Amino acid sequence: MYSYLRGNTLASPSLLHSLPPAMDTLPPKVLVLLASYNGAKWISAQLRTILAQERVDLHICIRDDGSSDTTLEEIARLAPETRVKLSTSDKPSGSASRTFFSLIHEHTSIGYDFVALADQDDLWHQDKLARACTALQTTGAVGYSSATIARWPTGKDRLINLSGPPNAADFLFEGAGQGCTFVLSAAFFERLRHFISQHSNLLEDLHFHDWAIYAIARTWALHWYFDPAPSLIYRQHERNDTGARGSLLGLRRRLALIRNGWYRDQLEKICILCSAANPSDPRTASWRAILQERPNWRRTAHLVRFSLQTGRRRTRDQALLILACLAGWI
Repeated sequence: MYSYLRGNTLASPSLLHSLPPAMDTLPPKVLVLLASYNGAKWISAQLRTILAQERVDLHICIRDDGSSDTTLEEIARLAPETRVKLSTSDKPSGSASRTFFSLIHEHTSIGYDFVALADQDDLWHQDKLARACTALQTTGAVGYSSATIARWPTGKDRLINLSGPPNAADFLFEGAGQGCTFVLSAAFFERLRHFISQHSNLLEDLHFHDWAIYAIARTWALHWYFDPAPSLIYRQHERNDTGARGSLLGLRRRLALIRNGWYRDQLEKICILCSAANPSDPRTASWRAILQERPNWRRTAHLVRFSLQTGRRRTRDQALLILACLAGWI
């Protein structure tokens, strides 16, 4: 289940103006969860763009994962900004994914309408949250993600389109775009929070929290909204986890991860997570059965067939997936 708007996202007017007005007269209350780690170069600008959001009532909860630079000092400069709350890890988790799962576990959405996820190094458009909230209210979707604009230190900008529209089982192979664009309904967030609290052992080695969130929503047969208009500037630098899709560095990293078996490992872990979330989902059961087959030509044929029928959304990603199946990397 999904919503997906087509069109030229650079030339089209703001999506917010193309949707019906939000159903509530009061501004929606949004909880923003931000993970930080050695982000002193970027976090002040990121926080300023979040605090400047229009037509929403927001609060920001930051969890710092043991920064050794001046990140905490940069956050402290916001005092006495009452909308920002900071907590620090007693023991660093070592990954953004674990930090986000901790944020989800520690914060309830009770009293809020929506929950947004934020990285430490982006620049949000002023209408990012208002547009996302309107889309979710209007469509009844539980999750929202959007395109982004990648920006390099040279000043070069490039639109990073969302791949789509989704298909029957894309969630078993990929997420819904950059997690830094995610906005979730409060009801879904609370259900998600309860689930991950009960299954924390399945989250330990998951690299992408955003992929896991999208996969859980889809295996629960819930509605996800894909916005083709960009909602933020995704700054590119040496500390990016993966880098912008389509960049040479990002491509090299992704290819290396596929060839060394890392992607196969993540596929298996996402499949196990989805099985726990919805044991009766036939898509997950079929894919898990194929992954557990002994390596031989029959397994390869099953991998290719399932991938062709329900695999990745973008054509070139689908081609790379088929190549990985044929090469024995999955």
